[in-house]
Amino acid sequence: MEEDIVKEAEVEEIEKSLKSLEEGRVYSEVELLFDYSGLLDMQVDFTSFLGVTELNLAEILKLQRGSIIDLKKPAGESVEIYINERIIGKGEIMVYEKNLAIRVNEILDSKTVIEYFSREK
Repeated sequence: MEEDIVKEAEVEEIEKSLKSLEEGRVYSEVELLFDYSGLLDMQVDFTSFLGVTELNLAEILKLQRGSIIDLKKPAGESVEIYINERIIGKGEIMVYEKNLAIRVNEILDSKTVIEYFSREK
C-alpha cells in the first residue's frame, strides 16, 4: 500500500515534468537526471540484430560446422539499437577486447529516452 502511494507520487511528478516538456520547457542534463533519478537504476534489455534471413528445412539440415548463413545485410551497415523493444539509436558492429561490440553512431536525445522509460516504470 505504501509502495502504491510512492508510485502514485512518482507518476504525478513524471506527468508534471512531461507537461512542462510539452509546454516547451527545456531541461538541462542535470535537471533530467535529478527529476528522473528513480529511473536510473532500472534494469533494461539491450537488443541489436545483425540481420535476418529465411532458410528452408533442407538448408537447415545441411548446416554443419563452418557453414555460412547470409544475413542479407551489407558489411559495415548500421544496426539498430533497442532498449526494451524501443529503438533508441544506431551503431556499427566492431571488435572490442576480442568481443563483438557496438559503437553508437546515432542516439535519441535524453528527453525522449527518459520519456520512454518513465512510461514503463
